[in-house]
Amino acid sequence: MKINQVEGPEATERREVTLILKFCYICSMKRALSILLSGLLVFWACTPQDPDTEQQETIVPPEPEPEPEPEPEPEPEPEPPLNDDTHINGSLLIEGMTGVGLVKNAATGKGVPGVPVSDGYKFTLTDENGVYQLLLDERCRTVYITVPAEFKIPLDEKYHAPAFYSKNPISKTEVNRNDFTLEPLDSPENEFTLVMIGDPQCQTAKGAGYFTKKHGSYPGTIPDIQATVNEGLASGEYKNVYAITLGDIVFDSSNMWDTMRDAMSNVRISSGWLPFFQCIGNHDHTATAAATDDYSATQLYIDHFGPTDYSFDRGRAHIVVMDDMNVTSKLDAAYPDKQTWSFFSGFVPEQWEWLKQDLELVADKESKMIIFCTHVPFREGFPWPVEGTPNIITFCYHGEILSAMTEFHSAELMAGHTHYPACYIHNDYVCKSGRPVMEHIHQAACGGWWNCHSSVTGGPNGYTIYSVKDADVVDWTNKGTGRPKDYQLRVYDGNQLYSGARSYSFNWYSDCNGPNDVTAYGNNQFKGCFVAEVWDDDNTWWTVEMFKDGVKKGDFTRVPDGSTSNMALASYAFNELGKDSVAWTDRTHSHFWYYKPASGNPAAESGWEVVVTHTIPGSGIKRVFRRSTLTTDYSEF
Repeated sequence: MKINQVEGPEATERREVTLILKFCYICSMKRALSILLSGLLVFWACTPQDPDTEQQETIVPPEPEPEPEPEPEPEPEPEPPLNDDTHINGSLLIEGMTGVGLVKNAATGKGVPGVPVSDGYKFTLTDENGVYQLLLDERCRTVYITVPAEFKIPLDEKYHAPAFYSKNPISKTEVNRNDFTLEPLDSPENEFTLVMIGDPQCQTAKGAGYFTKKHGSYPGTIPDIQATVNEGLASGEYKNVYAITLGDIVFDSSNMWDTMRDAMSNVRISSGWLPFFQCIGNHDHTATAAATDDYSATQLYIDHFGPTDYSFDRGRAHIVVMDDMNVTSKLDAAYPDKQTWSFFSGFVPEQWEWLKQDLELVADKESKMIIFCTHVPFREGFPWPVEGTPNIITFCYHGEILSAMTEFHSAELMAGHTHYPACYIHNDYVCKSGRPVMEHIHQAACGGWWNCHSSVTGGPNGYTIYSVKDADVVDWTNKGTGRPKDYQLRVYDGNQLYSGARSYSFNWYSDCNGPNDVTAYGNNQFKGCFVAEVWDDDNTWWTVEMFKDGVKKGDFTRVPDGSTSNMALASYAFNELGKDSVAWTDRTHSHFWYYKPASGNPAAESGWEVVVTHTIPGSGIKRVFRRSTLTTDYSEF
């Protein structure tokens, strides 16, 4: 009988161990050992326990095998250097560009984007990093920026003069780098003040002395500006003050450039430094042996004051300064340089192209004003207009520039050259405000070339101060040097006769001859009349009235331009100053008004007062000036 044999627990245990060992044989030793230990753990966990055993051993499982370490990520590529031979402030330099640089914000250290930069012939803008790059014109002598309205005008440390242009010589063979740093304004200058100074025209140190300090009876132009500006700053009438000359800084005297630069440097006012911007005039084109053409004739000016054509922004005003002198040939002259230049007034094609680019960069013109500064007036041009010819010379881009100005809310032309003040309204050129372009021709700081205290038509030596608010000139004062601000007119007796040491006789109502048969031109309507001389007047925005004992008696009538000389001044110049030229009989712009009292004898009248009212076109402000005494001698000249 066959007996089935049943295996006990021991046999089962042996078989399972055998199977495990066989498995370990297949695996690698390290891996097998791990698996073996795990299997034994399972085996012993499944084996029945002896009930008599009170406590079982605790089996601690092995720690799991660590995860493999991740592969390291690749190192990022380094950022390109911000500044090296190929970059400025992160901008890659373009091969072939010969003018490069950075315009930087002094407060943040970052580049300022969108700043116009010029070489005098074309423009570019700084990029998003504040970097500019230009292929410089071969005629370039300086690189410069248009200072944006939200930044202060940079000043150099030595002269405290505007430092918007490079001073390093321009290389024709190497890359020229010139950087600019701009300090942001605390708040926008929507109100600012401009001091416009015509023709200092200092030929000698003596003339410069009259300009820079009190000297004898001359009060000094610069001290008078400082005192007037400080008074206006204290009262709140003036804010954020800048000065601009309007040409003829020197008088064909290249030895005076250093002196005149110093005269307009480090000028203190109560709010800080007064920056003087400059414009070039015909007598600033030096006629030395080194100057052979218009380009070389401007070199000394550029060396001392920078570019001749430039612009800058203040508040909502775009201010442009340009050279309208084109010299042609040299003439012998009794000046320190022994020669002067003949010239024509206007602009050449490359200047017009420069200006078009400049104006294209002005955004929102219809909400801004343009202030355009030059030496010779647009009204007259050159040669001098004569009877029957237009007042505006239409060639040389005068008409094109006037048309471009009408794209702005308002426009003001500023000029010098004539040595007398005048206002001219360009009625054919109307701006977005509905007002025409206004041209201001300024009296000379030197008057009649530092010979007396008056210009060649009688108004005082001086300058003019303009208050600008938003996009309009809201006030201005034609300020006589050493005179009160309300000194704006004289009143003469039309019957008076004048003479002096040289016994030449003059009256107001007939033509009279001086030395060399120089004719001074009278006006027969003046006989028996009060004659009011109102410098800086025009026939639109001014009224002149006669009052007697506080009651208005009538209006004065303004005589046409070109109709009369200042007969009192002509007599003074010929008889007392010893002059013998037509300069002292100028009648191009006549500032004269007349009123005839019933008596026909002004000297016998009493209780009278002449009241002059000037309405400011840009604001409607009315400024009133009064005079109740006659000028009967030469003391006011």
